[in-house]
Amino acid sequence: MNLAMLGWVALGAAIGAPARFLTDRAVTRISIDSPIPMGLLVVNVLGSALLGVVVGLGDSTLLVLAGTGFCGAFTTFSGFAWESNALWAERRGRFWVFVALMVISCVVSFWITWTVTTHLT
Repeated sequence: MNLAMLGWVALGAAIGAPARFLTDRAVTRISIDSPIPMGLLVVNVLGSALLGVVVGLGDSTLLVLAGTGFCGAFTTFSGFAWESNALWAERRGRFWVFVALMVISCVVSFWITWTVTTHLT
């Protein structure tokens, strides 16, 4: 890895982390009564969809900037683990719904955007 690639990753992450925070907070405010953490779900589904587009385009600089940097900071496994742990402690039924919904939604959003992007380019 060279210094330029590190700079692209840092730039993407510097944009992705605040975007994640703001998106999560906005969705959480709207869905305050939701039985599952909708902010985290929306952030991870959007990030998966964007990653599908970026991977589908196949541009290496864009992949480093948007894929590794932005999407890496925008989506978060630690948030998923935190929320999953909280749901497990509260209500195990909600935990399983959340995990299934998160995994299926993220995989499907990535696959759809990747498929569409690769066919359009």
